[in-house]
Amino acid sequence: MPLPARPLIARSGRPVCGFLACVLVAPWLVVPVVTADAQPAPQPAVPRLPPVTTASRTGADGARSVQVIDRAMLDRLPGTSVQAALQWALGSDLQPRSPAQADHALRGATYEQTLVLVDGQRMRDLQTGHFALDLAVPYEAIERIEIVRGAAAAQYGADAVGGVVNIVTRARGAAGRLRGGRFGTVDAALSAGGLVAGARAAVHGEHLRTTGHRPGTDAEVTQLRATLARGDGVRRWRADAGYGARDFGAATFYAPFDSYERTRTATLSLTADALWRDRVAWTARTGVRHHSDDFILVRTDPARYRNRHRSLQAEGELSARWAPTPSTTVAVGGEWLSAWLRSARLGDRAQQRGALYGELRHRQGPAEGSLGARLDGSSDFGRQLVPAAALAVTVAPSVVLRGSAAGGWRQPTWTDRFYQDPANRGTPTLRPEQFVNQEVGVAVGGLGGLTLDVALFDRRGRETIDWVRALGVLPRPAWVATNIGRTRSTGVEAMMKAHIGAMMTLSWRGSMLKATATQPPGVEGKYALRPLTRSGGVTLHLNPAGRLWLLTDLLHARRAGERAYTTVGLRAGTTWRGATWSLEGINLGRARALDASGVPMAGAAYVVGVQWRGRGGQGGGGW
Repeated sequence: MPLPARPLIARSGRPVCGFLACVLVAPWLVVPVVTADAQPAPQPAVPRLPPVTTASRTGADGARSVQVIDRAMLDRLPGTSVQAALQWALGSDLQPRSPAQADHALRGATYEQTLVLVDGQRMRDLQTGHFALDLAVPYEAIERIEIVRGAAAAQYGADAVGGVVNIVTRARGAAGRLRGGRFGTVDAALSAGGLVAGARAAVHGEHLRTTGHRPGTDAEVTQLRATLARGDGVRRWRADAGYGARDFGAATFYAPFDSYERTRTATLSLTADALWRDRVAWTARTGVRHHSDDFILVRTDPARYRNRHRSLQAEGELSARWAPTPSTTVAVGGEWLSAWLRSARLGDRAQQRGALYGELRHRQGPAEGSLGARLDGSSDFGRQLVPAAALAVTVAPSVVLRGSAAGGWRQPTWTDRFYQDPANRGTPTLRPEQFVNQEVGVAVGGLGGLTLDVALFDRRGRETIDWVRALGVLPRPAWVATNIGRTRSTGVEAMMKAHIGAMMTLSWRGSMLKATATQPPGVEGKYALRPLTRSGGVTLHLNPAGRLWLLTDLLHARRAGERAYTTVGLRAGTTWRGATWSLEGINLGRARALDASGVPMAGAAYVVGVQWRGRGGQGGGGW
C-alpha cells in the first residue's frame, strides 16, 4: 500500500519548535548572561552543579538497585556494542536476533517493559519495543551505562516496569579501532575531538559488517554521533546529533522465510543546565527521534509482502532541584512527548503524552528516605498516578539496608493494537498493563576490597499483555495480542566484587526468578511467559603487568521451558607502540541456546583487533 504523500507532522511544526525553544531558554532566564567580553572575576569556593543520576531525581541512589558499567569496563568486555555490554549486566536478559538488533529486558520483564535512554532521551519507540536498541551511539562515544532495576524505574513513567538503561555519552574524541574475525566480521571506528570557538567538540563514527552465523543473517551497521558542549560549574549547554543505519538479513526472525530488514535512526538533543542562587539547579532538555523500518518478508521477492513504517517523536523536559537544608532535597519537573507514525500496515497514528513528577529526599542520622509521585497523561489512555517510596539505613560503617516500593504501567504499543499479518493479529481494545514493584536489599562495602549487594524483589501485574495462540491446533493459528490476566515475578539477585591484591579482580553475579501467570488454559505465549528463571556469571580480570591484561567471563542461564546453557567469553590485550592489541573469544563453550527467533544462537567466534587513543580520548564524563 503506497504511503500517503502528506507531511508526517502537518500542522504541528510550529508548536513543536516553539516548545523546544522555550524549554531550552527557560533556565537561562534566571541566570545572568556572561559574555566573552565581560567574564566575572574569579571567586573562591564557586558553587557547582550537583551530579545527576538515573536512579533518583534528587541525585541519591543509596536506596535503589543500580549497576554502572564504566568506560574502563567497556574497554575490557568482549564486543563493541551496547547489546554486547548489556549481556554481562546483573538481571539482564538479552535476546539478539542479529549483530544489528536485539531485545533487552530486566528482572524477568519483557523487552516492552524496559526503557532505554540516551543521555535521558527516550529511545523507546511507541510502535514497538523491538526498536529500543536501534541506536545512533558509536561504542567509543559511551562514557558509561547506568542500569536501574525494579521500583526506582517508576520515576520514568510508562514502559519502565522492569528497569531503565541510560547510556551516558561523552564529548571527547581522538580514538580509533579496527577488528576482524569469524563470520566475516569487520569492525572499524574513528573518533576526533577538540575545541571549537571555546566549546568542546567530538565526532564519532563506526561501521560493522558481518556475513552472519547462518545463511540469511548478514548485517551492516553504521553509527555516527557529533557533540558540541560548553559550560562550567554554574551553567552549561550541550547539543548532540546521531545517525544509525542497519541493514540485515532477518531469515526466520518473524516468519519461516528468508527475510530482510533495513532500519534508520536519527536523533537530535539539546540540554542546558544552570545553577540559580547556589540552591536551585535547573535542567532543560529537548530532543527529536526519527525512525524508519523497511521489512521485506521474502528477500528475493520484495513485492510479495513489504512492511514500511516511519515514526517521529519529539519530547521536552524541564526540571529543578532545590536543597532548602543540607539534609533535604526537593525535585520537581514536567515532561512532554508527541509521537507520530506513518505505516503501510498499521496506518497513520498519533499520540500525545505529558507528565508531572516530584520527589522529596530527607536524611536524618543514619537513615535516608524519599517519597515521590508521577502523574502521566496520554491522549489514548487517560491519566495514571504512580507513587514511589524508598528508604536506606546505614546499620554499620560498611552495611546499608534498603527497601523501596512503587507502581508501574505500560501502554500497549501500536503494534500490539493494530498490526495484522497472516501469523500475527493485534487487538485495538487492549488495556494498559498495571504493576506494583517491591524490593528489599543490603549493600556491604569496604571489607578488605570486598563489596556485596543482595536484593529480594516482587513484581505483581494485572492486564499483562502477551501474544498467545492455542496449543495443539493444526494448522497453527495466528498469534493474538491479549491481556492474559495476572502475573507475578518473585526473585533474588546478588552481585559481589573482590579485589585480590593489586593484579586481580573477581566478580560474581546471580539471579533466580519464579514467574507465574493466570493465563487462559490451553494457550502458549510468545514473550511474557518465557523469562530467564536462572542466571549466574563469574568475571575474572587479571592485570599482572602494566601492559598486559585478561578478562574472562562465564555465564550460565536457563529460560522458562528450555534447557540451561553456558557461554564463555574472554578478551586479552597488551599495549605496544601506543596501541592496545587484543584477542576476543565469544561463546567459547559453544552453547546452543535459542535466540529471540527460536533458532540456535551463534557458535564460537574469535576476533582480533587494535585500538588507539590520542590525548583527547581519555577520561571524559558526560560533559
